[in-house]
Amino acid sequence: MKIVYHGIYASLLTEFINFKRHCGFKYSTESKIFLLFDRLTIDKKEDTIGISRDLADIWSVKRDNESEAYRYKRCITLNQFSLHLNRMGIESAMAQAPKPKKNFTPHIYTQKELNTIFDVCDNLECGCIKRDSLNMVMPVLVRFLSATGVRIGEALNLKTNDINFLYNYLVLRDTKNGKERLLPFTQSLSVALKQYAKHRDRLNPPKEDGYFFLTARGRKCNPEQIYKVFRKILDKAKIPFKGGHYGPRVHDLRHTFAVKSLVSMAENGMDIYCSLPILSTYLGHQSMEATNQYVRLTAEQHPGLMHNLEAVFINVFPSLKEI
Repeated sequence: MKIVYHGIYASLLTEFINFKRHCGFKYSTESKIFLLFDRLTIDKKEDTIGISRDLADIWSVKRDNESEAYRYKRCITLNQFSLHLNRMGIESAMAQAPKPKKNFTPHIYTQKELNTIFDVCDNLECGCIKRDSLNMVMPVLVRFLSATGVRIGEALNLKTNDINFLYNYLVLRDTKNGKERLLPFTQSLSVALKQYAKHRDRLNPPKEDGYFFLTARGRKCNPEQIYKVFRKILDKAKIPFKGGHYGPRVHDLRHTFAVKSLVSMAENGMDIYCSLPILSTYLGHQSMEATNQYVRLTAEQHPGLMHNLEAVFINVFPSLKEI
């Protein structure tokens, strides 16, 4: 659905969003946030271009049933637009964003935990296929996420014709940053994907342009439902759930992949200046600092997993106190 703005900033918002998308950003969530801002300007009868301090302060107020994370996203999005206006010579105030949570530590799954999760997935009962059961897809989906480090949204948007089994690589087209990525995968994962596809096609006629990971009824998997089933898998695997943002979560399979990749490359004697750019590109990060966060978090919270990595990696990107 095309989003249309009607307030005083309508043309400027559209221009700004197009600019960001031409720079390679998807800017999907942001365009919806700007729709809220557009409605606010209409409600407040704004008639002069230039975001006032009062309007920015109103925008900064926490909304009913709004998480701090989304409030932060909302404020940062408006601030990007304000910066754009200021560069154009249109004086605009900045929203007061809440401080982001610090010291977040992703859960790094041990190999024992992963093996237990795989065993639980393999023993899920499919039940009645009249329901949109995810039990058939979970064994291969969890292995896929663990083996590739792909984001759950990117995995669920993967089409059948995006996977090349002849040369064992896949093409991610609908990515977080709007940039296509080509990823190789192992022969063992190839076998698992082929086995799943064989059973999937017995239930649903294969479609070359259809989604690869499907429910029992042949529908695209819903990420929210994936999260719910994964919680049940964690319970059966007896892996304690800390709650909400702290997980363990499906996304922590990606964190685990990143950490294990760094460890593997370091143990094989690969230089930091070679390994980090490779991993950053593979994961689809916009900056090297995003990849380096795995190094810092893991070195601080999981020294056993890092072995001798701390001495090699931890000071590659010095903190502000060290500059």
